Amino acid sequence: MCKSIMLVDDEHEVVTFLGNFLKRLNISSIQVTSGEDALLAYDKDKIDFVFLDVQLKGIDGIDVLKGLKKINPDARVVMITGKAEKSYQDMARELGAIDYITKPLDLGELREKINKYLIQ
Repeated sequence: MCKSIMLVDDEHEVVTFLGNFLKRLNISSIQVTSGEDALLAYDKDKIDFVFLDVQLKGIDGIDVLKGLKKINPDARVVMITGKAEKSYQDMARELGAIDYITKPLDLGELREKINKYLIQ
């Protein structure tokens, strides 16, 4: 089981929703609402896994992903996107994201990603 999961989305409701969902699965999380805060938290805390929104105010998710990979080339990141466009998915994978999930978030798909990447 992962020790620390970070949820990054500029919509407070989304990180709260994800945090509550993870809590019901007995998984704790760090919730941040900006790319800047995500980079600071990742550098400061021992983060094992990240759910990261592509579209953030300020530093966008793609730039945050690049920054996370500079801090830790082995960073495990699943991108969250409201755009199911293949170009975003391909770009995120090329930069090292291990997967993506689309909004609106589907609890079944979210549980599938958690089982696949977190519970091993």
